[in-house]
Amino acid sequence: MATNVTLNFKQRLQAGELVYGQTIGPGNDPDKTVQALKDFGYDFIMMENEHSLVNKETIFEYIRVSRELEIPILLRPEEKWANFRCYLDAGVNGMMVPGTDTVEEALYAVNQSYFPPIGHRGAGIGMSPYLLDGQNPAEMPLLTITGYVNDNMVLFPQTESVKGIGNLRHILNLEGVTGTIVGANDLVLDIGGISPTALRSELVATDIVEDKLRQIARICQETGKVAGIGGIAPGGLAKWAKEGYRLFMLGYVINNNVDKLKAGIEEMKSLVGQTVS
Repeated sequence: MATNVTLNFKQRLQAGELVYGQTIGPGNDPDKTVQALKDFGYDFIMMENEHSLVNKETIFEYIRVSRELEIPILLRPEEKWANFRCYLDAGVNGMMVPGTDTVEEALYAVNQSYFPPIGHRGAGIGMSPYLLDGQNPAEMPLLTITGYVNDNMVLFPQTESVKGIGNLRHILNLEGVTGTIVGANDLVLDIGGISPTALRSELVATDIVEDKLRQIARICQETGKVAGIGGIAPGGLAKWAKEGYRLFMLGYVINNNVDKLKAGIEEMKSLVGQTVS
């Protein structure tokens, strides 16, 4: 197993590179799915537990494959107050925490995700071979272990409400918070005033929503943190790449539909002027 895969991913983000991920739901084969996504050019995978049913043992299989293929694996938990430490101790590299509206909610995620001095994560060291990327904890000083895990952790509290935008600067200033990922459709619902006939693609392109998305990007730039977004077609996401967004969620893998998801990243990279491998 390669070491520091997620640290390298985090450094790419901090350098301003664009990165692309896929949300993974139920009904997929872990080996086939992750291999295909890596071959297509995706940079990370996101297990989806807030809106879908993927059991813990299946997620453990995805962790195994992600280690073998050297691609970071993140998780969106069922709830912002969920106990997601078992996933982290199994080897998940980061969290996208839904509906984070306050500093207190973000701090809860920081404390679960990081060992001291950043957070207050409990030590489940040695329970999984994937937490330390195959390194032997019996041969490592404790602070080397906790420092390694902290270095290879990313945390994205989601911005999905006007209240969350109001608190975003303070949330992003917390040590350990890598950036935020916007839940565009939830933000639309929170803003309200929706026409009964409006399609999702129309709603995310309204002036009021776009103003909020620009505000989020500006706060991320000013705090030196990463702005991410999903729930929009590649054409719309490419527009936000020009506005400062750097992390993009491009689709949803369900019932072995992974082969259909190559077109999305090809279109996105073409629109932003990147070479498609």
